[in-house]
Amino acid sequence: MRKGLVVGGLLVSVIIQSVSVARDNSSVTVQMNSVKVIVDRLKKDAEQMLSYSRQNGLSWETHGATLSKMSNDVNELQENMHGLQAHRANASPWQQDAIDRVAGLTNDLATNMNATIGQLNKSKSRPTAPPYPDYSKANSRIVSDLADEIDGTIDYNQAKASKDALQKQLPQ
Repeated sequence: MRKGLVVGGLLVSVIIQSVSVARDNSSVTVQMNSVKVIVDRLKKDAEQMLSYSRQNGLSWETHGATLSKMSNDVNELQENMHGLQAHRANASPWQQDAIDRVAGLTNDLATNMNATIGQLNKSKSRPTAPPYPDYSKANSRIVSDLADEIDGTIDYNQAKASKDALQKQLPQ
């Protein structure tokens, strides 16, 4: 019976060591910074689209041009997310959580963008007719949440790196 406790204790020790060894993946950090650039562009365009949805008299082509830019940026964002998700298995647990949250918001944005474009195509003669403004509001909100999530991840990473550097300076 005592032998079983020793083996079980060793197993728990190995599990704890493997969890504590999980290090932040620098590739995730680099890619999050790349994603931030795209999301910053999307945020500006989403704010512009929100203002368009409140204005009567703008042509559907004006709406369509900005939606086209946003759509291209969402496609680029999704490509970057594939890269982030490829590094997920080698990321630290907090980075994996961040990747999952950003991926979820990215998928929500892509889905809503498709609905926004579809709605504009249905109502070219009245581009600001409901429910189009609601789609624009949702895009703006999702992009804002996405920007906040990415900024929070980058800030946390920097604070964690500073903390780790300070801890290394402490006497053992």
